[in-house]
Amino acid sequence: MKKIFLGLAVCLFWLIGAEAQELYPAERLGRGRLVFEKLRHAIELEVAMTETARSRGLMFRKALADNTGMLFIHPKEDVLGVWMKNTKMPLDILFISAKGKIVSILQNVQPCITPVCGVYDSRAKALYMLEVNAGTVARLEIAQGDRVLIELEE
Repeated sequence: MKKIFLGLAVCLFWLIGAEAQELYPAERLGRGRLVFEKLRHAIELEVAMTETARSRGLMFRKALADNTGMLFIHPKEDVLGVWMKNTKMPLDILFISAKGKIVSILQNVQPCITPVCGVYDSRAKALYMLEVNAGTVARLEIAQGDRVLIELEE
């Protein structure tokens, strides 16, 4: 009886996960590179430029390679919001102005494991949002006010 219940529970979680992925379809991402000016340190980027790509973001991924991140490009500079729904890994999130200045940072943001997920905001106007592995900000000593250069591939 326990095996049957366990099997049904596994199937239910799989179906819920599959349905959630359909709500946030994958879309082709752009490529690029971001350089932290002060550090002269570069990371490779996946770039989410469309609403569909921004909505899905890093959902359903179990890992992000070192020295990589996902850059979200928004249509206009504004206070940006982010949530961790269906995100499987903790992240550091950097909000960047149109002029390439880091305007705010969220560190070690944990995956949302409840049905209702809160929204974190940039607290300042930003055009870009960068998600990297949790611990990257501390490891590289990235600070609010630092500048970045963003190079996008055509």
